[in-house]
Amino acid sequence: MGPVPEIRREKVFLQPGMSTAEVMKMYGLSSRQAYAARIKGFFVKNYSKKQIVIDRENFNSAVVYPLAKKVFGKNFKRNPLAQSLYDDMIQEGVTRLFELSGKVKERANGKYNENYCNFWVAHNAMLAFLKSWEKQNKWCLSFEELANPLREGKRLYSPDFGWMYV
Repeated sequence: MGPVPEIRREKVFLQPGMSTAEVMKMYGLSSRQAYAARIKGFFVKNYSKKQIVIDRENFNSAVVYPLAKKVFGKNFKRNPLAQSLYDDMIQEGVTRLFELSGKVKERANGKYNENYCNFWVAHNAMLAFLKSWEKQNKWCLSFEELANPLREGKRLYSPDFGWMYV
């Protein structure tokens, strides 16, 4: 398989006075997108696609895996469902860190360093994975068992899952 194509988002400003049909033809947008872009005066190219900006020199797996484990420990260790998906969540965080390895380096500045940016990239990737997993398995019977483990502790009522022990 060849190299992964780079996918970046960029804001494209339109020339004032363009019609919706001209915007559609020039930028290949649907009529709805073209109309919205004409009203706003711009559109964001590749908005609905996942950004991928890989910099292999900037990616160090010896640093990234411990970082992903740290993110999990700080944010998801008390969630029983996340605990059952531990390996998948770590790998999801690492994969997204690899995909955005070039973007993080570009965006790091004096206020927010690379480690800070990497932490949030991994956190957001893990959270998105967990949310999509919950959504896909919402009506699965075995999901109830994962979401409601019987453990010592506090009982909380969730409108989606009923009584949960945390």
